[in-house]
Amino acid sequence: MKISHPDRIIDKSSGHSKLEVVEYYAYVAQWMLPHLNDCPVSLMRAPEDIGGELFFQKHSAKLGIPHITQHEGIDPGHPPLLTIESAKALVGTAQMGTIELHTWNAVASNIEKPDRMVFDLDPGEGVGWKPMIEAASLTCDLLAELGLASFCKTSGGKGLHVVVPLVKQADWETR
Repeated sequence: MKISHPDRIIDKSSGHSKLEVVEYYAYVAQWMLPHLNDCPVSLMRAPEDIGGELFFQKHSAKLGIPHITQHEGIDPGHPPLLTIESAKALVGTAQMGTIELHTWNAVASNIEKPDRMVFDLDPGEGVGWKPMIEAASLTCDLLAELGLASFCKTSGGKGLHVVVPLVKQADWETR
């Protein structure tokens, strides 16, 4: 895939280039793709750099992302939802300036039955990393006491996500 502007600096504080983001996505694709399979994504895009304009994209746009899968009709009244089904599609998102991938809590093939619930823990002003880890740990402990398995992952921002896998039985309102 041709990468336009590979030398564009994406993060001025670290000096990382667009090409380095592309190479990273290509490197981690084997581990990311199982988590992305059939799961609609919202893309956090930074067309210039992370210090400039950032925007979320959750539907297809006139400016196509190479190799990405589009799903017509599962979000009525909106353009198709997007899924990333291959390493080429993942690299294609980096080509288009994607710096974060946010998955939906259901898969495209069964969008009305969520398969996970996410507790989004974001730090308040002046809250350090250690209290964030403690909060996530306490959340996981409380969920375990309720009989719910969970795991923690980074959020893409400053916080943490505590994820609870669900059996696809309930709809969004029942969840």
